Formats: sequence, C-alpha cells, structure tokens
Amino acid sequence: MSLRKVFLLIFAFLVMGIFSSCTKDLGYSVLLWSNAEHEIADGTLLRVHIKSNISHVYVVSIPGSKENFEIPLWQATEPESKSRALKQQNRFSEFEHTYASVKLDGLPIRAEAVNTSKQVYRLREGEIIRCLYRGAGAAVTNGKGNMEGEWLRVLTETGTYGWCFSHNLSLFQAEGFDVSAEKQDASIDVVDDKASSNGDVAIIRALISKKWYPESFANMIKVGRIDVNRMNPALGFSFGIDIEENSDSQFAGTAVLNTENAGGSWIYTDIIKKAEKEYEFVGSNLKMSIRGAGSDTMILQYSDKGRPKIETLVALTEDIEKVIENELFRRQTELKRIASAGPVFQSSNYGTIKFENENFVTWRNYKLLQPNIISKNALGSVTVTLDYFIAGSLKSSYDGVITMHFTGMEEGVNFLYKLTDTGLRLEDASKAPIKDGVVTARSASPMILFFEKK
Repeated sequence: MSLRKVFLLIFAFLVMGIFSSCTKDLGYSVLLWSNAEHEIADGTLLRVHIKSNISHVYVVSIPGSKENFEIPLWQATEPESKSRALKQQNRFSEFEHTYASVKLDGLPIRAEAVNTSKQVYRLREGEIIRCLYRGAGAAVTNGKGNMEGEWLRVLTETGTYGWCFSHNLSLFQAEGFDVSAEKQDASIDVVDDKASSNGDVAIIRALISKKWYPESFANMIKVGRIDVNRMNPALGFSFGIDIEENSDSQFAGTAVLNTENAGGSWIYTDIIKKAEKEYEFVGSNLKMSIRGAGSDTMILQYSDKGRPKIETLVALTEDIEKVIENELFRRQTELKRIASAGPVFQSSNYGTIKFENENFVTWRNYKLLQPNIISKNALGSVTVTLDYFIAGSLKSSYDGVITMHFTGMEEGVNFLYKLTDTGLRLEDASKAPIKDGVVTARSASPMILFFEKK
C-alpha cells in the first residue's frame, strides 16, 4: 500500500473519531408515565441524549435544564424532532394525567380497536394502566346490544401498548407523580343487592359522613406543597344529605360536585349498588366507584353534553382551612427570615433592595435589568410573595422562589433565591418552566444577581 493511501486511511479514521465524539442528541420525547423519582409528570417534553439498549434506559433532561437523569425506555416515546414530539404531546393532551384501574381480571389489551383482534396482554383486576388517547374502533356487544364505552390507546407499566375497551376501566386523574399509590384495593366488601341491606346502608352512611375533596388536595398535603390558590375549602363533592338527620335506609338528595375544572349537581332518589364497589345515584347519570385501602378514593362518572366525564375525589381528615392557614404562616415566616437577614441588600450592578417589612421592599437602580427582566414602566415599590415551590433537584442550590410584584407591572417577576452568610443571591426565573405551581428547572442561560448585606 502506498504511503499516500496509508495517510488517507489514517485521516479517515481520525475524522470518524472526531464525528463520533461529537454525536448529537437523539431528539425529543414525551414522557408517558409520571416519574416519581424525578418528580416529572406525564406529558412533559424531554430532550434525549443517549439510549442504552443494555440498561434499557434513556438519558434525558428537561429542556432548559443541564441536569441529566435516566428513565426506562418504556416511559417515553421514541426520540424524534422537536416539532414532531410537540405534535405527540398535543395528541396526548386530552388524556393528560389520565390513568385507569382495571375492574375485570383477564381484561384483554388488543392489537387493534376491534374485539376480535389479537390479544397482546391480559390485565389483572386492580392493575393500573395509562390512557393515551381515544380511537375510532368497532362497537363491542354483549349479546344484548352495544356496551357503553370507547376504545382507548393504553400503556401498561411493563411497557405494552395496545387498545382496550373502557367499559371495564375506572378512569382517574393522577395529580401527583406517584401513580402506584392508586394501586391499593378497596376495602369495601359488598354483595349484589340494593343499598337497603344493613351492611350497605352502613357503608353508604360512612361514605356520606366523610369530607370529599379533589385528589390534588391529598397530593399537595403528601408532598408538602400547598398551593393556596388551588386549595379552596369550597371545592369537593357533597352527597347533599345531613347524615345525622337521616336515619332512613333510602338515601335521597342533591349531589354537588365543584372542582377546578368541573362542576354540576344531580337530584337523586336513592343510591343502589350495580356491581362490586360500584354505585349508581338513581334518577341521574351519576355513578360512583370506591377505591383505596381505607375506602378513601371516590371516582365519579357522569355525562356532560353527551361526553363521559370522570373526576377523582379523596376523603381527608385534615382541616383544609387549617392547612391553608399553616401554609400562609410558613410563607410569612420565611419572608421574615429573608428580611431580618438584611434588611438592606446592595449590588454595584443591580441596585439596592431594602426590606421595609417582610411583605414590602423598595428596589432602587435596577436599570441593567430593564427591559428584559423588569419592565420600563416598573416603579421601585415592590410587594414580595412566595407563590411557587421548587423541584427537589433545585433544593441543593436554592431556598425557593420569590416573586417581586412591581408597581406599574401587571405580572410579578420570579427569582430563585438563596440566602447566604454574606448576602442574597437571586437568579432570574421569568422563563423557568412551571408546572402545577412548581418551578421544575432553571431558565436557559439565566442572569444571576448577588446582593451583599449592608
């Protein structure tokens, strides 16, 4: 081989090595199953860096964040361009955070939305699956006519995709990250009969005596992130019966549902059991399923303008007004801690912040932050609040999120903050991703401001 050919061969290997070391990311994926470990909910757009067929994981990050982490391959869509991933994300949006508990042991998942199609998986009673989107499939009959329900594209926790008819599924909205918490079996053990039997009357009375709230309340209490704007004591479900004044075996009243996204009322003349753990409000289209180890989860199903609706409620023993009061006290205490550490914080570039009290500051000489962060119409009189929380991945670097409400600006300006021994560090979070009241990652290339104590 000539010297020239040897040189060209070596050069080609070097070029290949350079390009292989500069491999681009694989693209973008959509998270299909909420991940409790990293506190990210289904529907989140992810940037995919590496795929490992050995470990069966993707190495991903949330766009705008430099923190990489691993997720199982089955939890995300195949990596593709950002525009296509966003289309996928939009396709899943109708059933965002929607999961289902299986009511029938052996319920099949099929390859196509047809009842005669090949079975790809058989579900267990109580198994949880993810609902992705609805499909236009063939009607399902039971010998007496068409069954109520629709075909849904679903995903199991073992990564199997397919089509399942919804008749034997109890759909629910998962507000938190830990979907496995929904897997507990119901402890109510009833038989097929009207709720007039002594046992069923006791069960119904016990359910009526509980206080039912949106599932998000329980999730907020569980993770210690109380969004006072969403946790309203007036929200929830009521049977419309004063159980202490009602001693009859027949229950009648006006049930009322009031949540962030839904509401309605139903006049009913009795509550009867239609199947195990399933009840119907006679005279209305309202149905109730009871789940949870302590019979503390209620799934309501009803129709609104011909479309099926589902809401999940939980029974709470906590005094919601007290929970809100404690959260407001916590926020006020934290603002006092920041104010007392100063009360004056000064930067040669970004001006002077003076806490007049824990809720009000004056900020002078912040021209370098205008207009990108602070509006040119803003005045230096600022009300401060703690409206948001931070994800666990940010807690090692920041204490929380502080919102500055400038006079002259319609919207507040969010900063990640850290109180240090020598001063106050702020990081612009105006473009940071926020989901369910939580700042999930830092902004891309954020401006960081440091103020010394004076």
